[in-house]
Amino acid sequence: MHLGGPVTLAELAAAACMSRFHFARRFRQSTGESPMQYVMRRRIECAMPMLADSARSVAAIALELGFFDQSHFTRSFRRLVGMAPRDYRRRYPAPGARSAEGAGG
Repeated sequence: MHLGGPVTLAELAAAACMSRFHFARRFRQSTGESPMQYVMRRRIECAMPMLADSARSVAAIALELGFFDQSHFTRSFRRLVGMAPRDYRRRYPAPGARSAEGAGG
């Protein structure tokens, strides 16, 4: 899956050779979340090690993972993780990672 670009329900359903409605219903039955909730969760999961082990700014990570902007990323991250990306970066730095605070993080 290409998490960095737009992901649509129609695209996912076509890959599974199902209608959008049938795919969404079966996906939710199987996973307990909607396809778009799954995509959002996967993007956030991918962001976590990037935040911990990267000198890239939060905005750059957000755009790389397919978020509209840093604000959208921050809202989504906070909703799923319980803290802002910047706070996560401060709390969970990778061993030996240099601080990205001066890099707009």
